[in-house]
Amino acid sequence: MASNVNSNEIALYANRIVDDLELLRAERLISNQEHEENVSKFRSRRHMTEVEDTFNPPILEETKAIKKRDENAALYKFWAFLRKFPRFVRYLFYLFPGATLLLIPILLGHFAIDQNKHPIGGTGGTQLMWFGIWLEIVWGSLWVSRMLTSLMPNLFLVIARATGSINAKKWKDIGKEMELHTAVFLWMLAVLISFKPCCDGHRVPVPDGQEQSVDVRWIDIVFKVIIAFFVLAALNFVEKIGIQWIATEFHERTYATRIENNKGDIRQLVCLFEYAKDQLHETDSFWHGSRDNTTVSSTPMRAIHENAQKVLGKVGQVAGRVGNDLLGRKVDSNHPRKVVGELLRTTSSCHTLARLIYRSLVRPDQEMVYMEDVRKAFGTDEEAEAAFNVFDKDLNNDISLDEFEAVTSEIGMEKKAIAASLKDLDSVIKKLDKVFLFIICIITIIVFISIISGSAAAGLASAGSSVLGLAWVLQATAQEFLQSIIFVFVKHPFDVGDRVTIYGSTGANMTGDDYYVTEISLLYTEFKKLQGHVVQAPNSLLNTLFILNQRRSNGLADPITLQMRFGTPAWQIDELKARMLKFVVENKREFQPTILAELSAIEDMRSATWTIVFIHKSNYQNEVARLQRHNKFMVELMHQIDDIGIQSPFRIDPGGSKDHPLHWTGIGPGDIGFSNMQDVFENRKEHFLANRLASIREKDRAEKAAQEVSSDSEPRLARANTSSVAAGSLSSQTRNRFFSRARSSSRSQQVGSPARPAQGSDIV
Repeated sequence: MASNVNSNEIALYANRIVDDLELLRAERLISNQEHEENVSKFRSRRHMTEVEDTFNPPILEETKAIKKRDENAALYKFWAFLRKFPRFVRYLFYLFPGATLLLIPILLGHFAIDQNKHPIGGTGGTQLMWFGIWLEIVWGSLWVSRMLTSLMPNLFLVIARATGSINAKKWKDIGKEMELHTAVFLWMLAVLISFKPCCDGHRVPVPDGQEQSVDVRWIDIVFKVIIAFFVLAALNFVEKIGIQWIATEFHERTYATRIENNKGDIRQLVCLFEYAKDQLHETDSFWHGSRDNTTVSSTPMRAIHENAQKVLGKVGQVAGRVGNDLLGRKVDSNHPRKVVGELLRTTSSCHTLARLIYRSLVRPDQEMVYMEDVRKAFGTDEEAEAAFNVFDKDLNNDISLDEFEAVTSEIGMEKKAIAASLKDLDSVIKKLDKVFLFIICIITIIVFISIISGSAAAGLASAGSSVLGLAWVLQATAQEFLQSIIFVFVKHPFDVGDRVTIYGSTGANMTGDDYYVTEISLLYTEFKKLQGHVVQAPNSLLNTLFILNQRRSNGLADPITLQMRFGTPAWQIDELKARMLKFVVENKREFQPTILAELSAIEDMRSATWTIVFIHKSNYQNEVARLQRHNKFMVELMHQIDDIGIQSPFRIDPGGSKDHPLHWTGIGPGDIGFSNMQDVFENRKEHFLANRLASIREKDRAEKAAQEVSSDSEPRLARANTSSVAAGSLSSQTRNRFFSRARSSSRSQQVGSPARPAQGSDIV
């Protein structure tokens, strides 16, 4: 225990400076961002603040050198003055000048001009006063509709809260997205309704004898144009409602739970970070700037001065908080939520945050953090218990430094995955919106042409029949588009960042492969293989394949196949199972306390196939963590198999052990000259025959040489005969030893009794 504590202390001290510098970097970055925001707000005098989106942080773009506006211009000053007011008041400012100008034709027609003599549109046209009234309606309805729809977000929020909606802010966002399109629809509706009564209902009487010169076709043409624009506005309004419904339902079904869980985890990290910050400011010399008392500069007056600064600093902080509470202003130095969000961007900074929290919670004489330590950082026991359960993955009522680092990294990766998924979702929604808007424009053009001219409508009908005749050209594209929509919004088998296994004609072997999802588009999806390759697949093809989502899976079983010798006793299998069960219980943070064993097959009465199954606590989303768990179990399994003495089937094969007819031994010194006889190439049948024929020819040549030298002297003949006999005896001895060994081996296998090996032989 002491060694573990010392190792943890060494690791903490080794990373302490890096952690402190990383925290200072994050706080400095957040402080600079807040300062820039405050300066920009002061310069532009904006009264509306944007709420920070935790899951879609703003992307810092490169600033381009642009020309600044002349802030001293009169119109710019007037525009900046209007921007101070709410939108409802600004719309009134926009309404009055135009309405005042449009009063001119109304007043002229009523007081100064004889409307019967000067109609709008020629003989039998509209009275000037009523035409001006219609223009006034067009202008006024535009801004009145904008004023009414500007109240939609707050109205939707109030209605949602009154009806007990769980997520009232969602309805406020829907109202904000729909207000412009609703205003356009209401505006065109008002224009359509008011045109006929004002223009066609108040026409000038036709003088006698001028009936033939009346031409008011412009009224019908304008009315048809208004109908076309109203159809466009109505279809656009319906399309936006459908898009919002798709986005809302898809968001609730896919991301709502993940976002709420991740936000809850981040809130707990923020509370722990605030507590850690307070603790480190009090105990760590790096933060409160304490110095060694033995230095020359440490004098009693200096100590009094530093203590006074600390006291005044604390009093200033308390006074600032009280003043902000009195004014209703929410101000928090360095904004811990933003600092935590900055630290969750990378894995190294996540580990920094985890170590800071661990340093503030762990007791000096302990290695683990317990429930009593976490309770000090929260106001209630329920919050402390919820935070403790987030980090205590193995449910052993303590939290180690490794658990803090692992859980903090998981929270950061989940946050980034959700942000990427929501970004791709917005991109897909926008592309789908553009496609629908294009279709609406085509429909509007067709309606406009058909109602303007009958001949044009007939030509359009003939052209439409020709297009329908060529519809088979676009059949594949339309089918792919519809399949992609169904795949992305209805099925949606994965999100960005998920690890998936796609079965089918994919991968290097065309049998499926594992991928990480990097981008989801409307018509395609980009994957990244474990080896690093980037793959793009059409959604229409993925719509027909089986997809295994590793992130959505949990508690995955991992089977291991073992080949054991035939006749392995049952007590060894039970002992192995018991030991591995004890191992997974001791490591319950990584494995479930379950071990399954199955005798899968028996092969030819020589081996038995056993399958050992263990279950991971988590899924295979993190490949590095999966490999660590798998290797950890395999090493322990290998150790226990060797300790128990379970043998493999190769131990009973010829050459497996000394208890069987054939086994391998070392080569004796006397057989070094015959070691080439064990060469696999030389043991082939044709080489046996060739070597035998060569030895026979060698013997014949030796006999002929002996006969040729028989006429020589007796001593030379004797020496020649002696050498011939020696060579023949040597070759015959070699053949006899080889063939006698092969025959004895075959006989021993036929009889079934092992042959006793000769001393120094290679194979016995």
